[in-house]
Amino acid sequence: MAKSKQKAGKTVDRAELNRNLAQMLKGGVIMDVTNPEQAKIAQEAGAVAVMALERVPADIRKEGGVARMSDPQMIIEIQAAVTIPVMAKARIGH
Repeated sequence: MAKSKQKAGKTVDRAELNRNLAQMLKGGVIMDVTNPEQAKIAQEAGAVAVMALERVPADIRKEGGVARMSDPQMIIEIQAAVTIPVMAKARIGH
């Protein structure tokens, strides 16, 4: 039987948490990538889509700065490398 414990005044059932996590992940994982090689690795690992980014959020937080629109040529190269959907950040007008 799974262990339960008290957290913030509520009883937390580990088995229930695991079932809920599995339900959330059932649709698949979308990976952040910055180049075609990373996109291929993500696809081979089972990702259902990739997000083409200039820099991943962890690097932006560490180094400071903002998330800019992805380079269109990079997006084209990533699309050519994989068969799963490719998403990208776009900023129009500002």
